[in-house]
Parts: sequence; structure tokens; C-alpha cells
Amino acid sequence: MALDTEYYPDRVDSVSIELRAYTNGDFHISYIEVYSGDRRRCRWDRHDQPHNSRDHYHPLPAASTAAAVDHEYATDLTRVVETTVLPWIDDRVGIRWDSVA
Repeated sequence: MALDTEYYPDRVDSVSIELRAYTNGDFHISYIEVYSGDRRRCRWDRHDQPHNSRDHYHPLPAASTAAAVDHEYATDLTRVVETTVLPWIDDRVGIRWDSVA
């Protein structure tokens, strides 16, 4: 899903969200932003792996495994999007505008 770049400063070339949901309750939600030609990504995850708890977050700028932090998410994926991802994106839009000023 591509986000409307009109809400972002001109230097933001593209913004998208990728959401993968699995029947066992696992998910991956990625926010991808191309800003002045630089690709930035973060990711909210629920899956078993050795580096963090099942629920975890990979922050900007590269969503790296080394930077991942444990996180607790709502049980329902729709609630995760409503209470975690969309508010984060709203804050991110503000951060992008503040960086222009």
C-alpha cells in the first residue's frame, strides 16, 4: 500500500506499508520511506526467532536485527495497526516536517 506523499515534505519520494499476516497469528508490518533518495525502513513483527521475544520492533533506519527491541502488541492484528502502526506513522509525518523547518 502506498501512502499519499502529499502529506510529507517534498523531499520524501515515496512511502509504503507492507503487511504480511499468517494464519498462526504471526505478522510482519514494514514501513518504507524513500527520503531524498535514501531508503529507510522499520518493521513490527510477531514471529518466533532467536534474537528477541515473539513480539518485537526493528527501528529505522534499516530495520536491522541487531537494533530490534522487544515489544508487546495487541492480540488482534487490526488493533496492532490501529494502536501501534498508524499512530507511529502520524508521528513520523510530523518528524519529517520538523526536519524541513
